[in-house]
Amino acid sequence: MFGAFRSTIATLGGLVWKRRFRLTDTQKYRHRKRLRAVDEVVDTLVESGVKLRALELARRAPKESEMSPLEKYWVASKRYRNGIKPIHWVPHWTKVPHGRRWTPSVVHHRRGPPGK
Repeated sequence: MFGAFRSTIATLGGLVWKRRFRLTDTQKYRHRKRLRAVDEVVDTLVESGVKLRALELARRAPKESEMSPLEKYWVASKRYRNGIKPIHWVPHWTKVPHGRRWTPSVVHHRRGPPGK
């Protein structure tokens, strides 16, 4: 078939949605801005005298300025290589909370059938 809908290797195969591996500068800026906004809300609630268990846990979490780039832009994932994946690969990553402190560890994958 000819024209816009012709069948070629490029149109028949491959991923439909391409995801960048790295965050863009704008995405990083807005992510840091969201983290700072959360820090301000937590500080305001602590100063107001509100006592909540969730607020106590949020107060113990490191602030945006105390976090390393690894903690800001990567999340733990047992299904992804090396046990971590970029934060922007998490569905709804701008809307859902992510753990702020985690220790990267080696994920041991089973190779071959059991017993070998």
